[in-house]
Amino acid sequence: MPVYTVPGRRFSARHLQSLPAIAEDVIEPPVIPQRSPRRSTLLNGQGTTLVSLESVLQSSSGSAPDQKAQASKEGFKQHDWLAERGGWYRFVAGTLLIIGLIVGLAVGLTVGLEKRGHSAAPAGLSAEPFPAGSYSFTTALTAVSTGCTNVSSTWRCFPYSIFDPQRPNISASTYFWVIEPLDRFTYAISSSENPFAPSFSNITLTLLDGNQDTERFIFSFPMEKTVISDEPLDSSENAATCRFRDTIMRVTIYTRMRAGYPKSIDNVPAPVNASNVFSPWPFAVDVIQESTSVPECRDPGGAEVGGDLRPENSTGCRCEYRNHDLPLVNTTNSRLIRALRL
Repeated sequence: MPVYTVPGRRFSARHLQSLPAIAEDVIEPPVIPQRSPRRSTLLNGQGTTLVSLESVLQSSSGSAPDQKAQASKEGFKQHDWLAERGGWYRFVAGTLLIIGLIVGLAVGLTVGLEKRGHSAAPAGLSAEPFPAGSYSFTTALTAVSTGCTNVSSTWRCFPYSIFDPQRPNISASTYFWVIEPLDRFTYAISSSENPFAPSFSNITLTLLDGNQDTERFIFSFPMEKTVISDEPLDSSENAATCRFRDTIMRVTIYTRMRAGYPKSIDNVPAPVNASNVFSPWPFAVDVIQESTSVPECRDPGGAEVGGDLRPENSTGCRCEYRNHDLPLVNTTNSRLIRALRL
């Protein structure tokens, strides 16, 4: 029987028990437990478990990792297409385009509403509103032309006396007109009831030379002028009534150039507030009535008189009024005085 020797001791084969047999075909692998998602472990070469840094930090802080941050990262990864093929540039450009459209629409609506409520000021016009209201416009008859008829008495101009500086008041003609605003920079003018002046209503004024010394409003309108002849046109003694159907009245109202007629106008200040009592207009005014039509004259019974009153060479008929730049002397009387001296 063999003897086995161990330092310090001796054994025989019978004292040793046989080891149990191992059946290799029935060995099952050990079950590996599932690793917790909240920690990760590593084994070193000696089988010692190493705890991850994340688990240590988690256990020391006592709080769970930020799930919102994790979700944000995952959501951001789902939009990685923005960084592909200039996606970020397209996104920014599209955003700016939408903002620009919104701003443009807002500005357009604002400007449109402002234009609906207020018209833009004409070029050169002062931003100060015109003192609209009712005013009296006094002028002097300065010239009369009768070139549209072969009988001069059929065309007459009120007050039937041309301006004479020696008797300035006999040539005065006063118009009572009302100026009303249509919007901030547009105005309309109408006449008041006056049997000696043409009647008109709501005519839009046109501005010329805005913000200059010659700034003025102009307007015109067609009318039918009626004249009572101061001499009979037939064998009877009855005065004839003549009508000039194609007559035009043209008016210029200055807003800065001062008037010089009548003399009392020098003391009238420039209007600041609207007038409602027909205050005198202190600035220059020009009024012209002109016609190229042939008069149609009838007696009080309605019978036509005068026959054909057409002149051989018609130059038109005209009445001229103004309240500025009037002659200081009567030119007719001056010529007469010079002839007598000779």
